[in-house]
Amino acid sequence: MAKKKNTAKTKSRPGSGFWNQANLLPLIGVLVVTFIVFANSIGNDFVNWDDQVNLTENPHMNGFTWENIKKIFSTPVIGNYNPLPIFTFAIEKAIFGLKPGVFHFNNLLLHLVCVFFAYRILLELKLCVVPAALGALLFGIHPMRVESVAWVTERKDVLFGAFYLAALFSYMRMPETGEVRKKWYAATVALFVFSLFAKIQAVALPLSMLAVDYYRRRPLKFNLVVEKIPFFLLSLAVGLLGIYFLGKEGSLEDETKYTLVERLLTGAYTYCVYLVKWIFPYQMSPLYPYSAELPTIAYFSPIGLLAVLGLAFWAFKKDWRAVFFAFAFFTFNVMFVLQVIGAGQGYLADRFTYIPYLGLFFLTAFFYQLYIEKNPARKMLANGVAGAYLLLFAFMTFQQNKVWKNGESLWTHVLKYYPNADTPYQNRGKYYQSIKKDELAFADFTAAIRVGRRKSISYNSRGKLYFDKGEVDKALADFDNAIKEGTKIGEIYINRGSALASKGNYPPALEDFNKGIELDPDNKQGYLMRSLLHFQMQNYEAALKDHDKVLELEPDNSDVMYESGYTLNLLGRPAEALPLLDKAIRINPRQGLYYSARAKAHRALGNAAQAQKDAEAARSLGVDPDK
Repeated sequence: MAKKKNTAKTKSRPGSGFWNQANLLPLIGVLVVTFIVFANSIGNDFVNWDDQVNLTENPHMNGFTWENIKKIFSTPVIGNYNPLPIFTFAIEKAIFGLKPGVFHFNNLLLHLVCVFFAYRILLELKLCVVPAALGALLFGIHPMRVESVAWVTERKDVLFGAFYLAALFSYMRMPETGEVRKKWYAATVALFVFSLFAKIQAVALPLSMLAVDYYRRRPLKFNLVVEKIPFFLLSLAVGLLGIYFLGKEGSLEDETKYTLVERLLTGAYTYCVYLVKWIFPYQMSPLYPYSAELPTIAYFSPIGLLAVLGLAFWAFKKDWRAVFFAFAFFTFNVMFVLQVIGAGQGYLADRFTYIPYLGLFFLTAFFYQLYIEKNPARKMLANGVAGAYLLLFAFMTFQQNKVWKNGESLWTHVLKYYPNADTPYQNRGKYYQSIKKDELAFADFTAAIRVGRRKSISYNSRGKLYFDKGEVDKALADFDNAIKEGTKIGEIYINRGSALASKGNYPPALEDFNKGIELDPDNKQGYLMRSLLHFQMQNYEAALKDHDKVLELEPDNSDVMYESGYTLNLLGRPAEALPLLDKAIRINPRQGLYYSARAKAHRALGNAAQAQKDAEAARSLGVDPDK
């Protein structure tokens, strides 16, 4: 059956090469439609769903320097090792600044690259041009793509996808023998390495290669296995590294307390949900939080899983290679993200289907082609149904892009489906707090405390609101409650330390700062607040050490440079203060206090003319240098 169809398809492909009008026009159409459908995502803002830690507040983005580049490639973010997307963010920020539209636009461009390679791969799988264009368009505009394209943080998906699909295409174009084969092989390995640096999900590539080998009837010989060894070794190394970083971050801890059986049921359930959403992507949510108890339907999911496995086995026995390949490709690429190991915050995610769905889109296009070949008279009907289906998907995707407009729209959408989850209340409250809507933030933090399992985070957020309003006692009560929850979050101790220090309780405040920094050694705010406390306690040397730590984390913090210079002046070390104050003024030349401190340093060093010049600059900026 497969042989007969493949022959027919080969004959119906126009042109002997790719770069001809018959191949390119459908591709251009697919790319244009995909761009139009996602165009409204370019106007979205950043969202408070990992965009901060990956980009806007990432300390390694403070200057495109060799030191920061080394840190990008040696430091995981929230337990995830994906340095290549962070590196691209650093380039964009260095050139354009933090303009959300630039990052969204580049996400979309990378998605178009993925669509291009999806089209090429579908043609290599012997689909005709129109069915291949149908499959590529499904890859481009399916609503389950939105999370990967419209969320800046998920640059991981579109970047890893671009290299992953390019590597798979390179592998499929590689001749069986000869010098040319070596070049294609080297290119495939290189593309695979880039893909791994973009996202750990790329470890599935060697399994995808085996699925392609099966579909293309490559004989199972020793060299077929040997050629995959470097790929499997790279997958193993990066996979183990990823598990190590996730474990170190605590992301593998199962907060649901599900049993092993329940975790396996969760995997089966998510597998079935992804299959259903391939046909109709219902209830798309940026977060699918775990419930306290496994939903009843999950206990029936093994039936669906066994049915799919049975279908795949039947297709294998019948030599229906398209069916077996499609489900094998999907399974190989989704099985590592089925949340059987490690709970995280959600039991599934739309973004996890970015590459796996290519197998299912191939199957859709394959059956479309088979139908019109067997029923030429019904081709118009088939095209009408396909067109209506694609139009529905285009509308759903366009609407779903709006969900990612900002933190309010994002978390309000999640609450529509999960009104008893704490994370959306907590994160929407943080968004409201960032735009100074404190009453709305207070209501959301209180709601998160009421419904949540991880109350410590929400107590901390509400405590900060109280502290900013000057209600220190209420803030301390919330910080105390947060710590009673058994938190290991350093920020909470640092916040309580700040509240205690504001009441003059210096020793317990210092103890909290020390504890918070011990739990979170990269917390810039912790070092900054402790430096202020040390200064108040006239422990100037300790304050200087904390200033150094802040500048290590944020090298261009001119205020901390000034604080260090001011402190060094007090200690009678103006020669050390001067270069810090010089740099602070270069960064921010409109701060009168900086000139005032530098005037004192020059005066102490006997540089009367320069001291007078800085004193005049300070006065012009409203600061009296003689105080």
